[in-house]
Amino acid sequence: MDVPLFFLAYAYLVVVLCAALGGAARLEAVQRRRESREPADPAPGGADGAEGGATREVLEVAWLSGGPLRVVDTALVAMERDGLLRMSTRLSPGGRVHLTWGRGPRTAVEEAIVRTHGEARARGASAPEVRPLRRLCGRTPEILDIGRSLRDRGLDYGLTWRWLFRVCDRVLRILTYLCFGFMAVVTVVGFVRFAHDPAWGPHILLCDALAAVAALLCGLVRHHVLPGAGDRTRAGADFARGVRRGGSGGSYAAASSTVLMLGVALDGVGCLPDAPLRELLTECGSGAGGDASWSDFFSGDGDSGSGSGGDSGGGDSGSSSCGSSCGSSCGSSSSD
Repeated sequence: MDVPLFFLAYAYLVVVLCAALGGAARLEAVQRRRESREPADPAPGGADGAEGGATREVLEVAWLSGGPLRVVDTALVAMERDGLLRMSTRLSPGGRVHLTWGRGPRTAVEEAIVRTHGEARARGASAPEVRPLRRLCGRTPEILDIGRSLRDRGLDYGLTWRWLFRVCDRVLRILTYLCFGFMAVVTVVGFVRFAHDPAWGPHILLCDALAAVAALLCGLVRHHVLPGAGDRTRAGADFARGVRRGGSGGSYAAASSTVLMLGVALDGVGCLPDAPLRELLTECGSGAGGDASWSDFFSGDGDSGSGSGGDSGGGDSGSSSCGSSCGSSCGSSSSD
């Protein structure tokens, strides 16, 4: 019985450690919120919203709703609507992003997108493709700074915690399968031994019961203790609900373009009225929900570098194509 008991002890230890990690992350977020002197809503947009573009407030809402990639999508929507870039599907079914000459970025995030687009072009492609460039833009310091600001104010967990949540979720999922496999093996082996020695009966039942409880605890910790990939802190969730109810103030409704940007920030490109464009951006990953958007961000570690190779322009993907087409239809831009 040494091997079964060792496995069960290991399983319960992993469950306890993952639960402790989730609890520590929640407590840290509460502590940061208490230490923060700022109001619950995002910091004022300041100069970022003075000359157009997605304001800091909208971009912070985007981060809370879908992480760095949702921030990129929202900024690209603003840039496309204001004529700073366009997307063409003529050379690639996935779309390529073209910057408009003579129009400069207006915010720090737009500067990051333009810079990443230029770096992608410098690697050889005439115009970057959407998906890889979108991931590259999501890793720029200007966009990651939005997440750090939210973390410091207790509105978000931060990238380090989210990476740990992702690892723990995978470990607990695998451990659940192992527990069920353990129960099957113990039952079969125990039945054989029970046929020769009935004294094995209680031991078999005990091991199966402990394994079943361990599997149940894995599920409880995964879904109720450990924050999910797209989960926000309590303060962040309260703020997002307030924005959706319109309780954050009237500043977001100042212009129709801002209303659309806020819709993209909250719900992704699914709010776009242009069906062909919405489908194209969804294929680029922009239509993903909060959990999927975060998973796409973390799983893109290998793609963002490798995508720059080849004539397809995948590596130049720093292009802002995903969001850029939000204001114009695919057909109209493809004529370029």
